[in-house]
Amino acid sequence: MKRKTFGLLLVSCLLVLLNITVAGAAELRFLSAGYPAVLLNYMIEKVAPEFERLYGVKVSIESASWDNRMDKIMVSLAGGMPYDIISTGFYSVYEEGSQGLLEPLDKYLADWELTKRFPQPIWEALKWKGSIYAVPQNQDLRTIAYNTRLFGEAGLDPNKPPMSWDEMIQAARRLTKLEGDRLGVRGFARSSSVGGRAHELFWFMRMAGVPEVDPITLTSNLDKPVAETALIALSELADASRYDLAELPGGFAQGRIAMQRQHPGMFVTALNQNSDIANDYALFAPRQYPTSQPVAHGFINGLGILASSKNKDLAWKFIALLYRDDILLEAQVLSGFMAGRLDMVTRMTQAIHPKISLFYPMFEYLQASIVPPPRNTSQQMLGNLIQQVYNKQMSPQAALLNAHQAWAGLLEEWRATIK
Repeated sequence: MKRKTFGLLLVSCLLVLLNITVAGAAELRFLSAGYPAVLLNYMIEKVAPEFERLYGVKVSIESASWDNRMDKIMVSLAGGMPYDIISTGFYSVYEEGSQGLLEPLDKYLADWELTKRFPQPIWEALKWKGSIYAVPQNQDLRTIAYNTRLFGEAGLDPNKPPMSWDEMIQAARRLTKLEGDRLGVRGFARSSSVGGRAHELFWFMRMAGVPEVDPITLTSNLDKPVAETALIALSELADASRYDLAELPGGFAQGRIAMQRQHPGMFVTALNQNSDIANDYALFAPRQYPTSQPVAHGFINGLGILASSKNKDLAWKFIALLYRDDILLEAQVLSGFMAGRLDMVTRMTQAIHPKISLFYPMFEYLQASIVPPPRNTSQQMLGNLIQQVYNKQMSPQAALLNAHQAWAGLLEEWRATIK
């Protein structure tokens, strides 16, 4: 009798454990970051129920800001309840990939019918040490937008954008116009943020063929002569665009800026501010010389799977569902995101605007940067030094040497943590 009772108790315990295991696998945890409310609501109200209908698995969706995203991830890991799917930032592939936090996605991508519908440069930008760690969701693909009407009024060919740094500087000088003692049109608008100034230097260095960080040795290239050459060119662009003068109200959308770094989201914003700007809107990927390779600077946010997830295959199924044509198109329309699927061009032009198609050819020139962790420290410090150069308070050489020395320490600390 005791043996029978013990046997029944053992079976009951096993059933309880089995139920716990099944229950654990019957819910996915998704941490989104930076989603606008309208996209988050769509995910919760439409996409998650669709996944449950298809696979019988619930999806719990939580939101985070980019500032507290990593805190939430680390809490989930410490509590033994890791998220399965997470939003990734442009830095996640090399920061979190190097720490072993993200699951390589190559085995899923090898069998995914949509993999080849994304340009290869995107996948190269999402690699760390040969493995892909994220699927692109929002392409912050930076090119130069220019106002064709202002080009024509300045005597420049609106169908022939600048083909070199020298031509950009000359064009900026011709496009810059005064109205009284104030600036009516700025030829070229540099970034208004400290981090953005650092990003522009990375961009110009890459046009000259040298990345800001050597991806093999993980050492700084800010001490290279090409970095100084790039910063001098940016400084000359600023001078040609008369940053010493106060400007009249308005921006690119109002025809007050002739050339500006823009990504797809900025284009949508410009349209919302002034729909007529589309009539004068064109893009080009800048280059150092006419014979140089153009560069479109990429900061790609995406989706990844935590290496600690207990439900990796299910997590991939949910990611794949997000890229189903109808779901992806609706998500892009609601959020202004552009995932970069080439086969979506026609539907994107119909749903958003025909000029959105101008961004797709730019993927051919995409290059993504590596910013030494902690990225806010490294890029803010560099951006502040660049601003001193623009203000004529420091030479380009001195600014870059200071930044290089600081970066060397940060990169050494990072290399010591890489798994």
